[in-house]
Amino acid sequence: MGLSVATLAQDRPSKKQNPLTSNDGPHHIVRRYPADKDVAIAVVGNKTLTLGALVDHIDARHYPGFKKLLETQPTVQAYLRSDLIAPWVRQFADMEALRQVYGDEYMDPVDLEKAQSKVLKENFEVYLGREVERRRQRGYPEISQARVNSLLSEYQLRTGLSSELQGLLNIMEKDTYTARQLRDFFNANPRFMGGQVTLQHILIQHRDGGTGILLNDEGVARANARIAEVQARLRQDGSNFEELVRLYSDDTRTAKKGGELAHVHRFDDRLPATICRAAWSLKDGQHTTDVIESQYGYHFIRRVAFNQNIYILFTNDTMESVRIVMQRAMQERLLLGARRKTKLRLLL
Repeated sequence: MGLSVATLAQDRPSKKQNPLTSNDGPHHIVRRYPADKDVAIAVVGNKTLTLGALVDHIDARHYPGFKKLLETQPTVQAYLRSDLIAPWVRQFADMEALRQVYGDEYMDPVDLEKAQSKVLKENFEVYLGREVERRRQRGYPEISQARVNSLLSEYQLRTGLSSELQGLLNIMEKDTYTARQLRDFFNANPRFMGGQVTLQHILIQHRDGGTGILLNDEGVARANARIAEVQARLRQDGSNFEELVRLYSDDTRTAKKGGELAHVHRFDDRLPATICRAAWSLKDGQHTTDVIESQYGYHFIRRVAFNQNIYILFTNDTMESVRIVMQRAMQERLLLGARRKTKLRLLL
């Protein structure tokens, strides 16, 4: 597809039971439109982004009539409490960060529309192909054109912002590398091709495990307190990392095996880019002391081992694979650098 930092990973870490999941009311932030249209959802550099600005953008670029539907249709209003809103906010803020750091020279509306449409078209074709195959296997009638159009409209609402962000990154960092540039990148990063790492992680959730929405003040305070406890207890040599996984990690699925995530590639679509980047920057046995933030929460990471699973030579046959990896590496650098320089802060 493209750069995995622009989208959510498909599998969410499972969630521990805790007092925040009581029936006393939502344990995460809830925003409504238009009542909260002037409420901040992110701070990027010296600019505050509001819920109204996000809705206006989606209405203008991805789903005409979205504003009206939010005001009149409860089922659409529910999108603001679903697993759509957090990635929308993140992607909207990411584009603003790129704009602030790199200027408006890449923001030509016509070029951006073409790039976004190309990403959307390619991804929708894959999605539609899976849907057609699913219907075929279940013996359903052939999908109608009206249904295809309906699926496309819904797909654009859900993924339009991620397509726009990926399109922008494709404009900023094109894959028009020379053979010399590809060879130099390959020689500088030989482990990226065919290498895998095994890591352990401790997840401290400051976001809802189901929707990814930021927890309320009480929930965030609890998360910060637990982060401080882990930092105070984690030994310098990491020898008690597995013990702290069992005590603190909200990812109950991996906590059962010491927080282990195996066979992680440098650009692994199963995991957030921030996790892959951090794991690959460590040496075997090293761990992070500061937390790494992802769309799931805050992570402490310990790298266990590196394995060169496949040995690849730089040839004409492998050049295209190197081109894909190089573009992803350069786009990741652009995006994560923009987040850092603008001190991007998400509020939803």
